[in-house]
Amino acid sequence: MEELFELMTIPDTADGRTSVRLGIRLKAAGHEALCPVTKPCETYEIFDRECQILIDRLEQIRRQARNLLKSPSSVRGPAIDPDMSAKEIWDLLSTITDEAVWVAAFNDLNLSRRKAVAEHVLTHCNIFSGKAAVFSSRYDSKTGLM
Repeated sequence: MEELFELMTIPDTADGRTSVRLGIRLKAAGHEALCPVTKPCETYEIFDRECQILIDRLEQIRRQARNLLKSPSSVRGPAIDPDMSAKEIWDLLSTITDEAVWVAAFNDLNLSRRKAVAEHVLTHCNIFSGKAAVFSSRYDSKTGLM
């Protein structure tokens, strides 16, 4: 497999220090570019922290893909891991196009998970458009169900 990532060095002529960034090599239509993925980092600790943020996000996406791809094609929707955050659950539920399956998948969560997801949607999502709008109009805070 071809190397996608590369360490980019940025020499600073003002004080002689060198900064580094993580870069990703992009190729399209015979052209190639190295694009920065992290901010410039003057210490290894800062670079390590930037890389860990990317690793954490990749792990979230990996879990979402695992849940989508290993879930049965039943009407119950994707499998939700117990260690998923409310945001991750909402992101996964938001990928369900069939509204009946979407509602059933949400309602199948236990009460505390439903409330956590509802709190996330109602406080962090735009409830005036998309799935969040449908959710906010259907969600019953007394029962915790849609």
